[in-house]
Amino acid sequence: MVVVGFSFSKIFIEKKEAIPSKVEVKSKINVDDIFKEDIKLVEKKDVLRFNFTYDIEYAPNLAKIDFTGHLLVVADPKEAEEVMKNWKKNKTIDPKIKLSVYNTIFHKCNVKAFELEEDFNLPLHLKLPQISADKEK
Repeated sequence: MVVVGFSFSKIFIEKKEAIPSKVEVKSKINVDDIFKEDIKLVEKKDVLRFNFTYDIEYAPNLAKIDFTGHLLVVADPKEAEEVMKNWKKNKTIDPKIKLSVYNTIFHKCNVKAFELEEDFNLPLHLKLPQISADKEK
């Protein structure tokens, strides 16, 4: 499976009050639905659409960022059929496929979230690496 498309359909941000120095930030990714798209991007391959939500919440009820969108994945027909069968039966995704899908969602949404957090003066929801000077021996 290969991710071939990604799109946001909604981005929501709300800052309700000033953010204290200590804040708890929670995030959650969810695949809301999966279905076959009726488009042919690659011959003899199926296209699956994964609708998702990714929410970042600054607790307790201080601010939130919500993303809604979808990504398109090209798969062999047999693999696509298995994904659809598992989804329709019990709303599960094979762990290998889920990892790829979630990493794509995580990457795309976090880049956008960093920009929004800067614009709204919110602390970053993920800790970025820091460069430090070497300690002298």
